[in-house]
Amino acid sequence: MKIALDPGHGNQNVSDEYDPGAVGGGLEEADIALAWAITGKWVLNQMGIDVWLTRDDDSDPTPLMSRDERAEAQGCTHYISLHCNAAGLTATGTEVFYRDAADKRWAGLVLGAAVGALKLRNRGLKTEDQSPRDRLHVLDFRGSACLLELGFISSPWDRPRLVNRTNRIAFWDRLAAQLQS
Repeated sequence: MKIALDPGHGNQNVSDEYDPGAVGGGLEEADIALAWAITGKWVLNQMGIDVWLTRDDDSDPTPLMSRDERAEAQGCTHYISLHCNAAGLTATGTEVFYRDAADKRWAGLVLGAAVGALKLRNRGLKTEDQSPRDRLHVLDFRGSACLLELGFISSPWDRPRLVNRTNRIAFWDRLAAQLQS
């Protein structure tokens, strides 16, 4: 098993401008997602799980549309795209999007680890067509793929949980334990 961790946003978008993703409370989604990916690589590597990051800083100009292809070229078998939701101040919770029935088990493992670590409302597993976005290109990955919406960056309740290092480590520990059982 080799897992690709894709910290959402944080690169040049189609307009060739830096894409911070959602913003809330002075924080950017791209920075939160990157912190989760870097922590994930460290924790999972410690557990003997091979990890590749689609980006490890904000300087990689690789377009979003080709992140899944790069992960496939690196020999990754599983893919997690890390994101933060944004809505009104009262929106809260964690949810995971997946492409089809073949990805549902993987998405369920990821959601279980996230809800357990973050202690946020479980907004559930959702298929790609339940996304408010027109298309989730990261789910084109040829292995098991999911998009994890960690919580709402716009929420004063969720936001502190998203930036807490202990929560990040707890999530990756939980996921590793599930993968090794």
